[in-house]
Amino acid sequence: MWKQICRQIWNQRRANAWLWIELCIVTVLLWYGIDLVYNYEGAAWQSKGYDTSCVFDLTMETKPLEVINDADNRRAGEDFTYLYNLIKDYPGVEEVCAYHGSIPYTDDVMFEGYAPHADSTHVVLCFIRYVTPSYFKVFRLKPLAGQLDETHWSSAEYPMPVLMSVDLVDSLFHQPSVADAVGKTCFNPYWLNRDNPVTNYRLTAVLPRHKLDDYERYEPFIYLPAPKALWWQHVAIRVAPDHVAGFAERFRNDMQPVFDRGIFYLNHIRSYDDMKEAYDVQEGTVNYLNTVYAVAAFFLFNVFLCVFATFWYRTRKRRCEVAIRMAMGSRRSMILSYFILEGLMLLLLAAVPALVLAINLQLADLTVHTLMDVTTGRFVACFLVAILFLALIIVLAVWYPARQAMAIQPAEALHDE
Repeated sequence: MWKQICRQIWNQRRANAWLWIELCIVTVLLWYGIDLVYNYEGAAWQSKGYDTSCVFDLTMETKPLEVINDADNRRAGEDFTYLYNLIKDYPGVEEVCAYHGSIPYTDDVMFEGYAPHADSTHVVLCFIRYVTPSYFKVFRLKPLAGQLDETHWSSAEYPMPVLMSVDLVDSLFHQPSVADAVGKTCFNPYWLNRDNPVTNYRLTAVLPRHKLDDYERYEPFIYLPAPKALWWQHVAIRVAPDHVAGFAERFRNDMQPVFDRGIFYLNHIRSYDDMKEAYDVQEGTVNYLNTVYAVAAFFLFNVFLCVFATFWYRTRKRRCEVAIRMAMGSRRSMILSYFILEGLMLLLLAAVPALVLAINLQLADLTVHTLMDVTTGRFVACFLVAILFLALIIVLAVWYPARQAMAIQPAEALHDE
């Protein structure tokens, strides 16, 4: 059958040439559109390196100075500790931590440079978070190598223990494996001219790749110990899954009066999911993606109509051929398979030059890769999806009119011709 299909395609080469060119162009354009969508959706599906599901962000503020007295100021540390412990005891709360520095889904970022002792000129900029020991339980961070010793997670330790993302470890130490970097030390050159320089940090564990937002690239990250939970830090609360629904509203209603204590009041409590939605709207990400996806969907619909209509018309025009094959004793399933395989063969023939064009577009750096790296796996996956989508359209466009043609008696079809 394949030999017969190839012979017929060659005999009808003039008619098939335009169809071949159309399929070639459509394949390249469809691949490009799928690759564009992959750039954003692939980044959104990537892990941020830490788990924010079922986690809520709480912040506290201080009252205006005119309503604060000296007794409240002296009792501020005690009041905050009391409120912090109340959060731990609230129904549904599993873990609580405090941290500051680079906050997910906000513009609040902190970064500095670090250098290995082996090469003080090699300074790597990275994002910073100062965290209490329970942070790693709240955000469910699992080291790739090494482990966190909570009993020694303190800024008073020397060398000070730190945890780094794998990107920072690779950039700083250039070890064959991340496990070999555990125990290595580095320093912060910006502290050298301070009155009390902290110049020695020891890597205790290596963490997965990190980023601050779903639609961002991975960046180097470092975690340092926070001395203790303080009121101006962010408080992260991990909540049991069955208590997540309505947790922020319940907590605010129950605890708003309690947090009105001394110099403090409850500023806000919101889930990280809500923070993500608000941040995406604020940064214009939602509008941008809606525009991109609307254009992609419109193009996809036009591709569907173009290819579907072409093969529909092509199949209906060959009713006489279907009738002759049926009159010669060919089974209907064989005829249907023949027409479908012929369409798929045309697609495969068009895929070869389309693949060459796509590779050259990729090598010329004309694709969008702002969030996801260009890799062989990405290229192959997007191209295969484009081919499979076109193959599905061809099968549908051939199947229905061929079934209709086979439902007519051969003599009637030949008489109409």
